[in-house]
Amino acid sequence: MAVGTFALQRSTGLRRAIVVASLACFVAFTAGGCSRQHEDKWSKRRPAVFPTTGSVTWNGEPAAGALVTLHSLSHNVAASGRTDGKGGFALMTWRQGDGAVAGDHRVTIETIVIAGYDAEGGVIEVNAMPPTYEKPENSGLTATVSDKGKNQLSFAVTGPRRGPKTPVAAPSSVPSDASPAK
Repeated sequence: MAVGTFALQRSTGLRRAIVVASLACFVAFTAGGCSRQHEDKWSKRRPAVFPTTGSVTWNGEPAAGALVTLHSLSHNVAASGRTDGKGGFALMTWRQGDGAVAGDHRVTIETIVIAGYDAEGGVIEVNAMPPTYEKPENSGLTATVSDKGKNQLSFAVTGPRRGPKTPVAAPSSVPSDASPAK
């Protein structure tokens, strides 16, 4: 009996040691990858970004849920951010809220809404903003981001809304030819 108890304790202790060692290795390897200061050969080549925030109004009202994108004219990168309920946004290029590269930018603004569903139940999306604002080359919106001081942008867009004025209900999961249960 003593031999069996010893083997069980030894087996349990070995399993516990393996679990603890595995957990320690996992923490050591993942903690290094989560550091904000971590640099690799790609991040060293990235252009510097500077905090950039702003607001969007649409026909004088806050543009909630709009995607604002700054397309750099000097670097092959873009920064984007989604507006909150008050039309405010913070841009990100590499990490949440880090900002945009310094220099001149063309700006696009889109508000994607569900316009309906196709026959298979797939979502049909449309940009509710006027089409003028969805392409950098013809939006007419520009911004300059500085490498000094605060970058606070403001965009006022105008024009009619496209797509449905109210949310579109999802299709019923019951086929239209199904008869009610009796």
